[in-house]
Amino acid sequence: MRPVNLGTLAVNAYLFPTLAGYLLVDTGYPGGGEAFFRRLSRKKIDRNELQWIFLTHAHDDHAGFLNDVLRGTRARVLLHPLAVERLRGGHNPPQGGPPNGRAALACRALRLAGKGGHTFPPLPRELENRLIPLEGQRRRELESNLGVRFLDTPGHTADSMSLLTEDGVCFCGDAAMSGPLARRHVTIWMEDPAAYRASWQTLLAAAPRMLYPGHGGPISPAALQKDLTRLRLEGAR
Repeated sequence: MRPVNLGTLAVNAYLFPTLAGYLLVDTGYPGGGEAFFRRLSRKKIDRNELQWIFLTHAHDDHAGFLNDVLRGTRARVLLHPLAVERLRGGHNPPQGGPPNGRAALACRALRLAGKGGHTFPPLPRELENRLIPLEGQRRRELESNLGVRFLDTPGHTADSMSLLTEDGVCFCGDAAMSGPLARRHVTIWMEDPAAYRASWQTLLAAAPRMLYPGHGGPISPAALQKDLTRLRLEGAR
């Protein structure tokens, strides 16, 4: 299965078919809803075929136009339980920081580009019934019904999750990152460095065929394994 990327140069938004309809991984920055639906239409996919949204975490660049997608479709949102309150607030939590010098420069560049506000439209109360927190028996049922596995991959944020398909494609959000802003596939922001390193181990233990991050191109497990050793050493200093 090769996922369709309906995102932008700044952030990916992957779409793929499950056993129970199309699933979208994340949205994008606020204001991107109309452009998203145009891209969906160009792929000859009716918006009513979109049944699920998997939110890797509640940050402005991943949940920015979530409300627009919910109002324009019948989709339901699969997310970490902690993400619910973050969506209600409509802003990225302040805890954490850049893990290295390149990440600090990347964060500064985003601020200069007008992406430093880290806010997004709060989730209205009338849309909360579309949220499905992934916990307990409901989580296991959804894994079976959709033909996927949900992985807890905190560190970038406390509510970070990844999704693994049956054929080994893993959507990891910002649990890993590629592209010019990333150093050795490390995200540019961490709430908990120790949890972040452990999440790389979780991703590798799941034995994915390929990792699709929220930013940049696909990452091979071999590349992540190589960089994990460096990440451990950096964390030990």
